[in-house]
Parts: sequence; C-alpha cells; structure tokens
Amino acid sequence: MKDKKNVNTATEEGKVFFDSNILVYSVDESVPEKKEIASQLLAKAANSKTGIISTQSLQEFFNVAVKKLNLSKQAAREYVELFSKQFPVTKVSVPLIMDAIDISIKNDLSFWDSLILSAATDTGCIIVYSEDMNNGQIISGAKILNPFVEVAA
Repeated sequence: MKDKKNVNTATEEGKVFFDSNILVYSVDESVPEKKEIASQLLAKAANSKTGIISTQSLQEFFNVAVKKLNLSKQAAREYVELFSKQFPVTKVSVPLIMDAIDISIKNDLSFWDSLILSAATDTGCIIVYSEDMNNGQIISGAKILNPFVEVAA
C-alpha cells in the first residue's frame, strides 16, 4: 500500500486538477516556499500526465498575474500558453455552469469554487489542489487538498 502521509504530491492513482492559485504561486517570487511547492506539483503532474486545468484557471491566472504580481500582459500570456501546453484544458460550458450552480447550492460554496469542482469532476479528477477551499473536504467525488497547509502564512 502506498504511503498516504505525503498529500502534497500528485497522485499516481488518478487525475488532479489545479485551481488558479496553484498556477499563480508557481510564478510568484514573493512567496518562495509556496512557489517551490506549486512548481513541484505542476512539474510532477505534467511529467505523469495526470494534471488538468480549465479555461477558468487560465483566465484567473492571467488576471492575478497582471494585477497582483505586476507581470506584463505579454509575460502573463506566455505563462498561459505554457500551462495550456503542459496540461489538458477543459472548457467551461453551460452544463458545467449548471452543475456548478448545483454544487454551490448543495455545499454552500461560492460559484467560482463550485465551477472549479464541476470542471474537475467532469474530467475525472480525484484531487483538486486549491488554497481557497476546505482542505480534506470531498465534494462530488473530488478531494480538495491545500498543498500549503504546512507553510506559515
């Protein structure tokens, strides 16, 4: 049986989904510990071909990279292109939006977090890496893991 203690790495048992904050931290020089963790997660998932992102993750990344990290729009664009080449990208669709609304109602979550979960479960992901949701919670068959729980804020 595999060691389940290290929850901060991509699983070999199934696909993993990345919320935009993981993408953001992978390029954020201001928080080196989180940058290292996010970069390792993304690299492992890219190498094992288990990672998935959504158009929402890319859009949110671009917005945060330009507005909060002060990257140029061109630099942020290049990261979006890199991420979209490394991982399959699921497109937000009306059925995903309707499912997200149902997840939001049932679990009292924000619409945007619910849309991440909807996209993750639609693509068969068993893990959703996110800093924004409840670590360890399982929603619609996907377990939410915050890879930064050990990092001091």
